[in-house]
Amino acid sequence: MDIQVRRQRTVQTENQENVFNIKGKGGIALPNKRQGLAMRGALGDLSNYQAQRENIIGKVAEATAEFEKKATLNRGLSRSNYSHVQSKVDTGLACRPVIQPSSRPPLRREESTAGLAARAAARSRAVLKDSSNKQNEIKESINILIQTKKTTQEKKNGKLPTLKENKESKTLKPILKDPTESLGKLKLGDTVTYSEKSTCIIDQSKLENEAANIIKTPKLPKDIEDIDAGDNESPLLMSAYIKEIYNYLTELELKYPIEHDHLKNQTVITGKMRATLIDWLVEVQRQFSLVLETFHLTVGIIDRYLQAVPNVQRNQLQLVGVTAMFIASKYEEIYAPDVADFVYVTDNAYSKSDVFRCEREIMSKLEFCLARPIPLSFLRRFVKAAHGTSKNHHLAKYFVDLCLVEYSMAHYRPSELAAAAICLSLYLLSSKTLEVVWTPTVSYYSGYTLEHIMPIMRKLAKIVLNVENSKYKAVYNKYLDATLAKVSSLPQLKGEAINEIAKSP
Repeated sequence: MDIQVRRQRTVQTENQENVFNIKGKGGIALPNKRQGLAMRGALGDLSNYQAQRENIIGKVAEATAEFEKKATLNRGLSRSNYSHVQSKVDTGLACRPVIQPSSRPPLRREESTAGLAARAAARSRAVLKDSSNKQNEIKESINILIQTKKTTQEKKNGKLPTLKENKESKTLKPILKDPTESLGKLKLGDTVTYSEKSTCIIDQSKLENEAANIIKTPKLPKDIEDIDAGDNESPLLMSAYIKEIYNYLTELELKYPIEHDHLKNQTVITGKMRATLIDWLVEVQRQFSLVLETFHLTVGIIDRYLQAVPNVQRNQLQLVGVTAMFIASKYEEIYAPDVADFVYVTDNAYSKSDVFRCEREIMSKLEFCLARPIPLSFLRRFVKAAHGTSKNHHLAKYFVDLCLVEYSMAHYRPSELAAAAICLSLYLLSSKTLEVVWTPTVSYYSGYTLEHIMPIMRKLAKIVLNVENSKYKAVYNKYLDATLAKVSSLPQLKGEAINEIAKSP
């Protein structure tokens, strides 16, 4: 009972205080003063509030002053400690890693080069070992020579070697380290020492004389100009052996000839079909921007294949043509067209496998030899000998390309076509006679006289006069280009000079 009464009194007292507090806050009434206590407000004792406030403000001021003092000291220390970081940021060096100095002392010269010295010592020991082995071999060989000389002398004197000497001779092993030629010339009765016999001394002057004897270039006649005399400083012109090169090319065109009427073994392919194919290949050459050497080599491959393989069918002729150009482009071009490009120009009439199969067949029939020369190689040489201009050269190339399309001109050698083309070009672009144009120098370097090439020039003149009426105009249209001096439209190709040559007997 007492506990409950106490609780009720406590609750009543708390409620009265709450009521007084609420009224005090509203400003209606304030509670009476209690004994032993001063006037209280909502936040505590009002009599001690001012003193407490001043005490707190003083402590806060002291703490603030102390904090500012410490912060000032810290800022000074941080500036002194991190000034190098600021300099690195300003100069862009903060991103570079700091290389810590190694605690290991630097290597001495002897320590750093120990491996090299060891390898050098090993090499020197190997060299000394080889030299000692060679000396031992030389000594053994000298002993062999001395022993054989003694045995021959004893045989001549009628004495036979004893058993002991035979045993010694069996233990000796001859070592052949010298060239075979020097050993073959070696004689036991010579008085020359072994070192002189075993040494192979190369005499440079002797080698040069032997080389001069092997390659004997005939001297030029007095009335013939040396057109290669001014090319000694140009390695690309190969003036030292250019004459031998052209002699070799002349041998090759005789080794791989195209016979007269070489399509006689063909039952389907005719000369007109061949001309149609080559006229189309001229357009392919222009479309792919191939060099002229590729076109000339293509025609040579086609003629050699048709001459070697009889009974080529009509539907395979275009395949032979594009495959021949594919082979020639890989032989002459720096960047050869892809096989898919050649399939495309045939309007997909053939596949890649067809081209590869035909390529293998052509190369096997030609015995993998593409060394037959082309007319363009000889033409450059003849233009140089005649001191012709670039216009002469372009006109001669036009004549040669017309001859390649014409079946009746296929059996002529490349050098003959080049000689006839340059002679006709020089004659039409000058007011000189044929005898004056075909100088002894040009005749010497070409190897043909004017009488030899005159029938070829006559046929060539007829082809040039009839080109506008022909259905094969790819070559004519090709040489209408300004880069080729538009030589196919020159008025000289319709003048009296070329008509006289065409009508001459």
